[in-house]
Amino acid sequence: MNTVSKYAKTAGVILLVVGITIALSGVLNVYGFPGSGPDIPALDFTITASRTLIRIQPGMSGALTIWVNLFCPNSTSTIRCDSTILQHVTLQILGGCPGGAYCVLDRTQLLVPPLYGAGSDFFVYTFTPADVSTQSRMNLYSVSTITIGGIDQFGQTHVVQFGVVLCYC
Repeated sequence: MNTVSKYAKTAGVILLVVGITIALSGVLNVYGFPGSGPDIPALDFTITASRTLIRIQPGMSGALTIWVNLFCPNSTSTIRCDSTILQHVTLQILGGCPGGAYCVLDRTQLLVPPLYGAGSDFFVYTFTPADVSTQSRMNLYSVSTITIGGIDQFGQTHVVQFGVVLCYC
């Protein structure tokens, strides 16, 4: 009976070690190597602008916010997502900055934790033309479409577009 008891304890310890090893390998796949677990799909994201148009005069500046949010199509609550994966979304200005202006994002790397989104402010700075008559000022305007793109570590990309109007109005 003593021998059977020893074999039972040894078998129990072996099963415990194997079980812990399997559990830890799953935890390491989820937390140590996000996206590598077999049953964990990469979450998609949305990218939007807080306004559709920035209207400014030359010599002034304007701004809006670019929002990045995790997208969970099956979510029924106010919490957007519940995941163990922390997503990084890289934002960049793809084009459209008006001539004679300087455009910049205050943050291009966005951490998007699983329960909320993040934002980056977009600024456009313009310069006043030195010799522009009053009549020319009434006719001087420029409309540009800004395109900002975002790509996450899983290779998903999205873009958002909005307008910038430079005018004496």
